Amino acid sequence: MLALGALLCAASLAHAQPAPAAPPADQASGIAIEEPEPLGERLRWIPRAVLFVPRWAFWLLVQPVRAGGWAYERFMLRDRVKGALFNVDQTYGVYPVAGYSSDYGVSVGVRAVHYNVLGNRERLKLLVDFGGQFRQAVGLQLSTGRRVADRFSAWLDVRFERRPGERFFGIGNDSELETPPPTLIDPATSETAVASRFREQITRFKATLDATLLGPFTARASGALALREFGTEPDDLTPIGSRYDTSRLVGWKSGVENIYVEGELIYDTRRPTSQFQTQAIDATGWYVALHAGRAKGIRDDPTAYTRYGGEVQRYFDLYRGSRVLALRLLVDGIVGSDGRTDGKISFIDLPRLGGPEHLRGYPADRFRDRTVTLATAEYTWDLGNYLAGYLFVDAGRAWKHLGRVELDSLHVGFGGGVQVHSYRSFVMRGQLALSRDGDAFVELVLAPAFGRRERAGRY
Repeated sequence: MLALGALLCAASLAHAQPAPAAPPADQASGIAIEEPEPLGERLRWIPRAVLFVPRWAFWLLVQPVRAGGWAYERFMLRDRVKGALFNVDQTYGVYPVAGYSSDYGVSVGVRAVHYNVLGNRERLKLLVDFGGQFRQAVGLQLSTGRRVADRFSAWLDVRFERRPGERFFGIGNDSELETPPPTLIDPATSETAVASRFREQITRFKATLDATLLGPFTARASGALALREFGTEPDDLTPIGSRYDTSRLVGWKSGVENIYVEGELIYDTRRPTSQFQTQAIDATGWYVALHAGRAKGIRDDPTAYTRYGGEVQRYFDLYRGSRVLALRLLVDGIVGSDGRTDGKISFIDLPRLGGPEHLRGYPADRFRDRTVTLATAEYTWDLGNYLAGYLFVDAGRAWKHLGRVELDSLHVGFGGGVQVHSYRSFVMRGQLALSRDGDAFVELVLAPAFGRRERAGRY
């Protein structure tokens, strides 16, 4: 009886247990079959292979900078350097500066600053530079700080500079010739572009008034007196007189003595978006600026032209303030002169493109004419404390007549670099800039991306 009861219990338990589930379709044979890998996953090896060399080349490039940043933080170099160069209250001091461009070479200088001259944040700055773009340069800057009012500030800037190797490639938008033509080029009638250099000596007095209007709106009024003389260096291998007929360049023989006055209206909402990222890099917002100015010669100078233009910038925060896309459009032009033969504007005052900030990848002042336009896209990403990487593309050209749009003649520059900054301020940029025309420049830039484009007394 006991045996029969045990059998009945076992049978009832077996009947109560559910039947085993059917095996999945990919295991019906008893062998698991893996799901096929998505096409996107299988193709990832292509960009990884393509970017392998640039990735590690970039990694190696930034290691010395990373090491410098680590030492800067580890040994409190900022406080040590400031303690050595500034007074205890950090209101005045003297410090060295240096810059480099493969176009001009190394420049060095000294700055002496006082941030509280009369006790109300008035600022005085003395500047001295040698080498590179300068044979010598001295300057003085004075700002009113809060002396006038919180909404107003005024600047006075006085400079004297001797620049022995300024660049000239003719007037127009033509591509550069490798071999100069056998006869001198007439810059007033021909847009032929060949590389040449000239010497410029400039004395400039500039005054600026900034006013905060309402919210993000500000206004700026500026005026400059510029006295310029031109010539060539005896040891220059490509003097302008051996390539161009300088008698046809407005302002070359007599020099330039003129006054320029300009008004500018600015709308600026650019700002960082995260307290955990450096405040030196804007991550969102707009920047819109419109300007108009008038130039007039003094004494025997026939200068008489009107300048106009504008700039639009838009910043996109792609990831919590650490990935930023910035776009820029710029137009700068003149009216009231043909820009070549009527004598109303000198060759040095024509709007220009080229150099480490505007149309990067091309020599300084590579293109000049009655109007210039520029479009820029720049992507910036965080590299850790004190560092950010960036890639850029610039496209621009010079126009004799802006209405004749020819997009196929745009000049394109591209490249990238590393920016050094503190939590609150910009320090410098080191960049490699290339152009579609084959130019290449290594540059140490002491101005942030999309800095203000000066026009009053521009060098």
